[in-house]
Amino acid sequence: MPADDGREPAGLMAPQDYARSRAAFWGGAAVLFTDTEGKVLVLDPAYRPGKLLLPGGGVDQPELPSDAAVREVAEELGLSVRVHQLLAVDWVSKANPEYGTVCGFPGETVSIWDGGVLEESDIARIRLPENEITSFHFLPPTQAARRMRPIERRRMLAALRARIDRAGPAVLEDGETIGLGQALQRLDVVPRTAIGYQDIAWHPAMEPAAGLPVKQAWVWAFDPLGRVVVLVDPRDGHVVLPGGTVETDDDGPKAAALREAAEEAALRLHDAAYLGYLLDPDGAVYGPGTGANARARYIARIDSLGPTAPDVATGITYSRLLVSPAQASELLGLGRAGAEQAEYAARTAAARWGIPLSPPQAAIEIPHTGMAALLP
Repeated sequence: MPADDGREPAGLMAPQDYARSRAAFWGGAAVLFTDTEGKVLVLDPAYRPGKLLLPGGGVDQPELPSDAAVREVAEELGLSVRVHQLLAVDWVSKANPEYGTVCGFPGETVSIWDGGVLEESDIARIRLPENEITSFHFLPPTQAARRMRPIERRRMLAALRARIDRAGPAVLEDGETIGLGQALQRLDVVPRTAIGYQDIAWHPAMEPAAGLPVKQAWVWAFDPLGRVVVLVDPRDGHVVLPGGTVETDDDGPKAAALREAAEEAALRLHDAAYLGYLLDPDGAVYGPGTGANARARYIARIDSLGPTAPDVATGITYSRLLVSPAQASELLGLGRAGAEQAEYAARTAAARWGIPLSPPQAAIEIPHTGMAALLP
């Protein structure tokens, strides 16, 4: 049809009818910030007491969502920031029951942006607007989630997983991940902030002092590409390294770590080597009355992973992931000391065995049937 022909093509809707048929949605934008320990920044709004929110708000008529995110952070926190990356998009339907009765609500698309890690100097500059935000908190993800509305809880956790996974934005509808999603989303992984571990000292390559008991031992188990195995606890979505308590019949901490790796994750390992230890000076992490103790860390190479099975000690069947050491540290929630430990483990494995340093990448779920021949 010629460009200047004003006739409507047969079978197509008139422009005004087509316009009326399209969905009309509001826009919202929020920003995910964490501190150096991995705690999430949440706000206590005066207009919704007791239900915490990520910083953010509505997208105005002339705005792009990223611009709205930056503006809302300036208004609610007094901080001038750039948003680094889109982490999640949620398409909220008009009839969503979790939104209740909102005047004129036509549905909404909410984007969650990565604001990065706030240092102490950044936090000191936060200024809250009067009569709108009563307080702000940095909370472990699990605690923050408990104090949010369900849809906002799911959205926050999806954004946090996407930040760690580096596999692109999470896509949600009414707060629920669409399709199978990435492994962290599919398994409902909840990144931790390991209370107590943030302040205990990491001693690389050092043996515990004489008389200091080693209560637990864990292993950084490497595949040939430099990724490590972590386990997902189905009860709470938390991630742990293979390993556990040193029992009286174990032939030392290394044997305990290898035994636990086999029992929890069906991991066959070799070339296990001592890496260092964490000092728990008063036993607060392990349990009241324990006293000073050490937590040993080892590295090893993976021969194979057998089929998943319940842990003989707990009856729990863990899901298993391959992630980079840096991502393992983020999921474990051990703070800067954990990041140093992860980097030391990766560099030690590279020096000992020529294993490459693995960049952060999408987490890989290990099949329930297992994986063989992981050695090059």
